[in-house]
Amino acid sequence: MLLSACAGPIPKADPSEAWIGLKEEAPNDLMAERVDGQRVNDGRYFEVTPGDHRLDVTLFEEEPGDDNQQDCQGRIEYKHFKAGEHYTLVESSLGTTVRATLEDGHGKEIAATQDFNCMPG
Repeated sequence: MLLSACAGPIPKADPSEAWIGLKEEAPNDLMAERVDGQRVNDGRYFEVTPGDHRLDVTLFEEEPGDDNQQDCQGRIEYKHFKAGEHYTLVESSLGTTVRATLEDGHGKEIAATQDFNCMPG
């Protein structure tokens, strides 16, 4: 994906909201898609009000040496987002299983997705 390479700098976090960064395994690209069903403006991160939210992401999974890309959809729900806190949604793949965990600012896992639903891209 060239989108992240062409995008401008990530804006400064709003201290009245929770910030969720994205971390994927190379060479994959993890993109923010929706918060509570509403499309986000910048696919590089989520920024949400405190409280309960559903985050939808798309993973563009590329296998080394293989030109076939998979597009995988995932969702994570968390009820305790706090203003001013930084979280990270971390993607991991093991064989054909793709999932992600939500970590708080100390790297502690606080929520996890079910397995992603993947289709050839």
